Amino acid sequence: MKIFSKKAFSLLLALPLLAAITSHTAVAVSQADAEKWSQDIDAYWRTLEEKHIDLYHQLTYKDFEREINTIKSQLPSLTHEEIVLELMRLTHKVGDGHTTIPLWDQKYHKFPLELKVINDEVLVTGSSNEYVSLIGNELVAINGTPIKRVYELFAEVVPFAENDYSTPIRVAEYMMTAELLRGFGIINDESEVEFTFSNLGQSFKYHLSANQNSQVTQRINFKQKLPFKPYGGVDDDLWYGAADKGKTVYVNFEKYSSMTKMDEMSAELLRFINHYKTENIIIDLRGNEGGDFFIGLKLAQVLVLANSINWKSGVYVMIDNQTYSAAMSNASQYAQLLNATLVGQPTGSKPTGYQDMWQFSLPNSGLIVTYSKRMYRFKDGDMDAVFPDVAIELTAEDYMRANDKSLQWVIKDINTRKTHTLVQK
Repeated sequence: MKIFSKKAFSLLLALPLLAAITSHTAVAVSQADAEKWSQDIDAYWRTLEEKHIDLYHQLTYKDFEREINTIKSQLPSLTHEEIVLELMRLTHKVGDGHTTIPLWDQKYHKFPLELKVINDEVLVTGSSNEYVSLIGNELVAINGTPIKRVYELFAEVVPFAENDYSTPIRVAEYMMTAELLRGFGIINDESEVEFTFSNLGQSFKYHLSANQNSQVTQRINFKQKLPFKPYGGVDDDLWYGAADKGKTVYVNFEKYSSMTKMDEMSAELLRFINHYKTENIIIDLRGNEGGDFFIGLKLAQVLVLANSINWKSGVYVMIDNQTYSAAMSNASQYAQLLNATLVGQPTGSKPTGYQDMWQFSLPNSGLIVTYSKRMYRFKDGDMDAVFPDVAIELTAEDYMRANDKSLQWVIKDINTRKTHTLVQK
């Protein structure tokens, strides 16, 4: 099941979004609300044009105007959810992953599942306590709609999707939002929705309900088998550990902290490296969706002061499809500043593109819109992603079993170099 093939996606883009929405029982907005939405749409266009660094870098002014007029002309026949989807679709067409409608302000209902798309499968990787038995199964349909079709609809509107690598990440994050599923006509309401799963070729159904307080309490922890003893850091998302009597240091850099806390941790890490005469550094940027790349540069600024590190071949940076925005920028910078070998999967954002996100709210609906303020070039040319020097495929089976082949490759490479050095001596 090729759920996000480029061919299928291009065919979808040729169709208007509303043509793909089946009829359902939801009621169109009132005339008064349609007028308010019209005002919001005017404010949306006016503010984006004023604040975005280059709003028409992909859509021309004429194309944008035509899209705006089409949405406004359809307002009397659209539901609230359909209007939001139309604005999400247009914002997606702007063509950069930081110009979005992220729905942060919307108190939407969520189904109690966490998903991850790996290759051709939509996998359940987390759930509430009540549905923990569903973890590890493949989701194949929602209310009878094949998951391939659901994926295609979401791929046209999800925020923070900048290339073919981040799109599956974002679809998985937004697919359990009941209001969006209703806007697409996949479900009629949030109660007792039929989900079809598959396990070892056998399909089965569950009826789930969505709510605003849906909590995912159980999830697969892909990093649960890390062979490094923690020594210090900021929190569970930013810490360092070591193995091999301190000769190899691992930095888990999954989220950004403040500059002050990064400065403190980096200084502590440098003292550790100097004490143990550390030779190898592994910086793990997998799962890091961004922040302030200057904070990441602070880590590099301090690390270059460590003389014991093997600067020729002892620095590794692990990346994946979720490595996004500032994390993508730092990965590219570490490759240059630290002579790091990039290991894993391509990043979820482009090295040359629009970043430095800011936001505003629409006056009536309060809907948040984000936009890009800067243009950065971290690689020459127009590359779709920062690609690893050593590509390691992530399979569904490996993810479910926490079989970390990227880290395994790094450790093997370190051990191979160590053995080679001993033989030479």
